[in-house]
Amino acid sequence: MRKVIFIFLFLFTTGPLAGGDFITEFLNTCVEAKRPVSNVNIGRPMLEKMASNTNDEELKKIFQNLSSIRIITTENKKDAHFYFKKANELIGDKFSDYQEVVSVNDRNAKINILMKSKDNKNQDIIFIGLDEDDKLTIINITGKIDFHAISKLSDSLNKEINGEGNPFEEEKEEKEEKQTISKQQE
Repeated sequence: MRKVIFIFLFLFTTGPLAGGDFITEFLNTCVEAKRPVSNVNIGRPMLEKMASNTNDEELKKIFQNLSSIRIITTENKKDAHFYFKKANELIGDKFSDYQEVVSVNDRNAKINILMKSKDNKNQDIIFIGLDEDDKLTIINITGKIDFHAISKLSDSLNKEINGEGNPFEEEKEEKEEKQTISKQQE
């Protein structure tokens, strides 16, 4: 009887984890050793740290409401096209309960954004993009998602990625500069 209870508890507690999120499933089923990808995971502790390090109240709220941000990239053109196709096949096979929010398919870029509402407070967004330079980006965001807020977060992350500086450091520098100016005026 103990074994039956143990097996039941094991299956009950690990069952929800087996399905996994999109990034985990993609890494486990689609990624090949000969076609490496870069993978970045930003978990709850780091999101909380990011929230505490910004003075922007809107950005702070965004970080506090998110559970995780997971990102996969590759800059190899052949691999990018291969993985873009694989990611969309995976959506069809195992994530068909997600609704397409945005789809762009033009000569220079291909973008698919899908969303699933888990409940009133938790959503899951999958972004799959192949840009004009044939770079693949897959982003999986979970938590309470506000699209306006995500747009602001995206702008903030783009500035950091494109070398335009760290938005958190820029805020800190601006604050210090204002303090220096006010001290000089005194």
